[in-house]
Amino acid sequence: MLPDQKMTVKQKNEVRRKIYSSTKADKLNWRQMKDEKKRKTEQKLLKEVEEAKRKKENEVDFTPPFSISLAIPGQFLNNAQSSELRTYMAGQIARAATLYRVDEIVIYDESCRMTPESISNYWRGSWQGHQIPAETNYEGCFYLAKILEYLECPQYLRKDLFPIQKPLKYAGLLNPLDSQHHLKATELGFRYREGVVLKKKSKEGRGPICNIGLEKEFEIDEVCPLPPGTRVTVEIKNLEFGAEQKLWRGRIASSQEVLKETGIYWGYNVRLVPGLQEVLEGKNGKKYDLIAGVSQRGKLASQMDVCILNKPKILLVFGGVAGVDAAVESEELAEWRRAEDAFDCLIRTTAQPNGSRSERVEENVLAVLAQVQMSLQAMHEL
Repeated sequence: MLPDQKMTVKQKNEVRRKIYSSTKADKLNWRQMKDEKKRKTEQKLLKEVEEAKRKKENEVDFTPPFSISLAIPGQFLNNAQSSELRTYMAGQIARAATLYRVDEIVIYDESCRMTPESISNYWRGSWQGHQIPAETNYEGCFYLAKILEYLECPQYLRKDLFPIQKPLKYAGLLNPLDSQHHLKATELGFRYREGVVLKKKSKEGRGPICNIGLEKEFEIDEVCPLPPGTRVTVEIKNLEFGAEQKLWRGRIASSQEVLKETGIYWGYNVRLVPGLQEVLEGKNGKKYDLIAGVSQRGKLASQMDVCILNKPKILLVFGGVAGVDAAVESEELAEWRRAEDAFDCLIRTTAQPNGSRSERVEENVLAVLAQVQMSLQAMHEL
């Protein structure tokens, strides 16, 4: 028997001796103290249950009444006269998407030449952007995706996630998005942050260590096999006691969770698809409640037929320089031949006929987003 175990047995014997040698009044008092302690414990548990129940009843869902996604052909960057202008045009799309809280930007190949293998190579990091976008290739899709990803990423993560590449040569000259999830090092009152997994060994039974843009690094509580360079959304659990600890600690969260609990816009996602037909498959898979094409033959955004009570997901599809009709006609295997057949409805850019003989995609995105958001918000407030 170990010394500490001997001491435990000795203490127990001492307690028994005191109980046996105590008077009847002492025993009664001891039982009352024991009952009082049990009663306080039960009251504490009951109070915690009631508080949790009340918190659940008063829980507010900050999820917006609707969500908007964009589908844009990457070939519109081919019209840029220089690399600086190409970067600026992509930056305009990112600014508009952030201003109007766009959830997803789908980039499709208007010429239908992009393959799933090339998309896989892009996401694996083997694409470097050595080829300049032109009419003979689909490099504009990858250029647009890379610049949109770079601008959406918080500044303190860009060095770890984006190596030096030709498409990002002039990205530093763009206006910053200053999105709500681009938190500064001095903003310690918000428990959610974006981070990247570092190549550091953590303790046994602990998860990987991440950089979250603060002086101290972040350690995930649960064990999860995340490779270095993985971007994650985390929730800090020890904000109150973090100053006394070496590391911030917490768990992995999601952008949907942050939006639901706080109402803070947590950026957009970027997705690449080979062609317009795959974009429109979201209608059959019920991913989107309404898919609207942008065309001068369309109607006003206020005339859209959509039920706002079900928190609809809207997808706005833009065409290239030749418009959305040319993108529809390029889909040879599709069952539709006109834009009216491909989309649930068509929306025009402006209420009055355009004063310009030409249209620019980045301008159309900003104008249509303004109309659609105002229209949906007006429906919600009725």
